[in-house]
Amino acid sequence: MTHSLPQQPAQGALGRAADGRWSLSLDREFAHPVADVWAALTEARQVPRWAPFVPSRDLDAPGPVDLPERPGEAPARGEVRVVEPPGLLVLDWDEDELRFELTPTERGTLLRFVHTFADRPQAASYAAGWHLCLAALTGLLDGLDLPRVIGSEAREHGWEPLHAEYTGLFGEG
Repeated sequence: MTHSLPQQPAQGALGRAADGRWSLSLDREFAHPVADVWAALTEARQVPRWAPFVPSRDLDAPGPVDLPERPGEAPARGEVRVVEPPGLLVLDWDEDELRFELTPTERGTLLRFVHTFADRPQAASYAAGWHLCLAALTGLLDGLDLPRVIGSEAREHGWEPLHAEYTGLFGEG
């Protein structure tokens, strides 16, 4: 049985990164230990269940990685830049940087996700997309059987209302 994505409020921050690009930050708390969240972020078999790409290998060591949206498609250029288990993963996804920071909490794990990019008008789109991905990550960790929420399929899972909420939160750009 396929389940619906867990619902989460639209919340995040947009600012300037040190290099002048834009930085989208989304925090999520999971009722799961850091080791479980780390595995979901880095194991190639788990990543496609929540992320917008299918890595060609585990993301547990620095170096190049292919990141196609779907198996068999032309991959985005990827590079795992920093791996500090089980607390920090930084990778390049084409021209963008994705940073995952994990911190243990009393209830489980806090994830701070930061997407650094150049194209400011894309901020609300990125936020809505990553919002759905992080909801899918929550579902994966909770043991739910969820559909992928990538590309046009994201619209079926509330991308448009989320985009409107994030546009309101961040402005048009």
